[in-house]
Amino acid sequence: MKSDPSEYKEIIKKLLEKTRQQRVQWEYPPSQFGEVRYLDTFRCNLGPQSADSFSFEITSTSERDDSLRRFLVMTDQGGNEIFRVATNDLPTSPEEEEVSQMIEEIYDLARRQALKVEQKLVLASTLLDRV
Repeated sequence: MKSDPSEYKEIIKKLLEKTRQQRVQWEYPPSQFGEVRYLDTFRCNLGPQSADSFSFEITSTSERDDSLRRFLVMTDQGGNEIFRVATNDLPTSPEEEEVSQMIEEIYDLARRQALKVEQKLVLASTLLDRV
């Protein structure tokens, strides 16, 4: 059974807004022994480390036709997947397109935050000024 991405639209919208406000902190997920760590995966945790906490993970993957897909996954403290939503290059509804666009923006913001892009650009500019 295929899930309807619009079912999670409000949660995704709130996550995007809090990410824009930098009230959600994205980072690389900690790698565990023997686990491959991908540079295109970012995670944020919400709530204290208790039964009432959740995490979101956003990943970018390359498809066979060289297109990129982003996946947003919400899990509970026990690691149970609550939902998984993927972007769609060919959305079948305006809601599906809106959800895809929100996931794309979350990915870009999470990547920039986890990689500390703004700080690194300032540092690079400073170093270039010294050359």
